[in-house]
Amino acid sequence: MVARRRSTSTRRPNNLRRKSSHHLLEVKMRTDTARRQKSRKFFEVFLKVAFLLLLLAGAYFGGAFLLDKFFFKNPDYNIQKIEASLDNVLSLAELESAIGLHEGINIFHFNLGKAEKILSDLPEVKKAHVERVLPSTIEITLERRVPVLRLVASPEETFVPGQSFVIDEEGVVMSPQKLNAALLELPIVEGLSLAGIQLGKILPDEKRPFVLALWKVLNNSGNTLLTVRSIDFSRGYWAVVTDANKAQYIFGPEHLPAQLERLQKLLSYCQENNRQIETANLILEYNTPVTFRPNAKSAEVTVR
Repeated sequence: MVARRRSTSTRRPNNLRRKSSHHLLEVKMRTDTARRQKSRKFFEVFLKVAFLLLLLAGAYFGGAFLLDKFFFKNPDYNIQKIEASLDNVLSLAELESAIGLHEGINIFHFNLGKAEKILSDLPEVKKAHVERVLPSTIEITLERRVPVLRLVASPEETFVPGQSFVIDEEGVVMSPQKLNAALLELPIVEGLSLAGIQLGKILPDEKRPFVLALWKVLNNSGNTLLTVRSIDFSRGYWAVVTDANKAQYIFGPEHLPAQLERLQKLLSYCQENNRQIETANLILEYNTPVTFRPNAKSAEVTVR
């Protein structure tokens, strides 16, 4: 009998099938192993996140409980005293109503920032400061804006509380609700536009810088011989200042200190020579035009 020998070509497919099956098995095992590892990692991350959330929740609710117990609901921290320096801007009752403050509320529930903003927004308030003083005191300090000029449409206009306008040295507009003697003594300013005026805001008129600069020069002069009663800006380029004796002085917007110096020399001259000024144009540097009273002729006075 002759034995047949199988060719290598018939054996190769079987080997290939075995190798292919083995390879598929390895791939499947690796895939299952990777899937198990991913699941385990996901579960571990989930446990860590859950544990962290539990810790945060415990800290939050525990902290809230402790804060309520020792601070927010502790009667020792209820407001029992209000120390207020109001600079005649508000009464204590008006203050409490404006910011919702009263004794008995918890000192930590009272919003300092909100109260400070409400007070700062009042036209008459220049600065406001609100502070807690533990355990049960609120301190409030107000700095009042000081009116320096009264705005009128005409010199005959009377002061009406809540309707008449005044400005401070920064040009902020106010309308005082109460009348006092100091307001009636303020120099009146006419010739300015009151259109678009807003309480607590800067006077919008384009002449405002000239108005404030002239007032500061006159106010800081220290001259007791001049008491300003009114300033008229209706003439355009210049301003006419009227004093208590109804003398009129013309000022221009430039070189105000030099103009004031000329005025002081004129007033000293009048005091020494027992004369009174009717009008004086202080804009001119030399040969200042001056009209004297009573029954005096016009003159040109050289001021050096």
